[in-house]
Amino acid sequence: MPDYRFPANPPEATLAWFRAKGIKPSFDYRDVWAQEHAHAFTVAKAMKADVLTTIRESVDKALAEGQTYQQFAKELTPTLQKLGWWGRADVVDPTTGEVINAQLGSPRRLKKIYATNMKVARAAGQWERIERRQKTHPYLVYELGPSEKHRVQHVAWAGIILRADDPFWQTHYPPNGWGCKCRVRQINQREYDKLVATGKYTTTAPRITKKEWINDRTGEALQVPTGIDPGWDYNPGMHRGKSLNDNEKRSKDAFKKVVAKPVPKPAEPTFKPQKTTKAAEQWAVENNLADFADYAGIKPEVANAWNESLFDHIKEFPELRSNQKFIGTGQGQFKRYHILQVERMYHKLLERGMDPDRAKDYAPKLIKKPKVSAATYAHSWSQPDVKGVTVNKTWGKDPERFKRQLASDVEKQFHPIGCDTIRSVVDHEIGHQLDDLLSLHTDKEVISLFSAARERGMKTEVSQYANKNIKEFIAEAWAESLNSSSPRTYARGIAGIIRTRYQSKFD
Repeated sequence: MPDYRFPANPPEATLAWFRAKGIKPSFDYRDVWAQEHAHAFTVAKAMKADVLTTIRESVDKALAEGQTYQQFAKELTPTLQKLGWWGRADVVDPTTGEVINAQLGSPRRLKKIYATNMKVARAAGQWERIERRQKTHPYLVYELGPSEKHRVQHVAWAGIILRADDPFWQTHYPPNGWGCKCRVRQINQREYDKLVATGKYTTTAPRITKKEWINDRTGEALQVPTGIDPGWDYNPGMHRGKSLNDNEKRSKDAFKKVVAKPVPKPAEPTFKPQKTTKAAEQWAVENNLADFADYAGIKPEVANAWNESLFDHIKEFPELRSNQKFIGTGQGQFKRYHILQVERMYHKLLERGMDPDRAKDYAPKLIKKPKVSAATYAHSWSQPDVKGVTVNKTWGKDPERFKRQLASDVEKQFHPIGCDTIRSVVDHEIGHQLDDLLSLHTDKEVISLFSAARERGMKTEVSQYANKNIKEFIAEAWAESLNSSSPRTYARGIAGIIRTRYQSKFD
């Protein structure tokens, strides 16, 4: 059983979608159909309100607390047993009046209840985020999930890139069936252009064929899209929006009478290069890229590359912002670190009873000054108060020399294709931060890619530097995915995992 665990404190939209549902007792899953599931929580054979409410509350808790299936089942099973909804029992079908010996609660049924509600709630919550980000990330990519065996039709849809408002997503937004683990990823114009340029993606909606399916419960003949299980050809997030609009229509109409003109939405923030390093420092702090910035000693071109990369990354991965206490040069970062550490030591010495003048002279001697290696282009640091990505002043003060050296590195396959720009250096360092944020170096899928790349020849598949260790492999592949016009297999693989893991953890 795959672990559809949700992170604790999931996105508000996910919980809001689930909690907006009412309950609807049903005898058979075919009694509540397709988009009705967006408005009503139901479990087949759960005909009593106390049973259905108990299951609903348990699913709500699993969503809110990020429970695994094992935690969910352990808490819910004894309660259902006390309510008598467990094992097999004779029940009356209210539609036909027939007495049927049916399966009520069981580990298998709880697995299906848990997995289905987790996936659909997450999909609905993600759709709300998709609509919010549609201006900056207008496209969706259909991707296969981690299944041992994929359905043939779903494989055919993998790699389709369409605008988020394309009618295709009204019926084919995943999950598209029982046990379906397919997913979509939202991308901006820049990534769209890169993916399309590879020739491996489709930008035209496929021709949709349908087959007739008879609902034995109602006798109704339905046309179901080929490749989608009956009852799954709907977008839960889209239908949630319609339901909420209907429910809130009166309050909205009243609001329109009070407010003559809607308040305009604030403009989406955009990156703006600065003419001086001082201006770049100010822009970084004012636009919430970091708590502190120090670009002294380098050229504006380098400072702007640093700001732009961090700006784009935080826009896509907001959780990265918590790690940006300092942005600028490595020398400036180490200097600030030393000052703060000396200050802390000074106060410790005072607490121990040392004379203030002596403590002032003695404290700096106890704190070693870190130094930036001359060969280092940049680094990602995790020390409190000054953690963040920085550039070596030695390289940052001469952009042309910096770029010549990077071009030489790429030519020798020391760094990946496309990574001959200053921007690629920042992207590499932020790749390390994404690794730290998502624990990618312990991810089984990432470890598998790393081993495969080594077997095939890391230098030719990614870069010579990527062979150093799995963390450098992740950072190098991420940088290639963002800077190459045609990212290769492992760059695409790492980029896909990063975005998928981030969405699973934070979206």
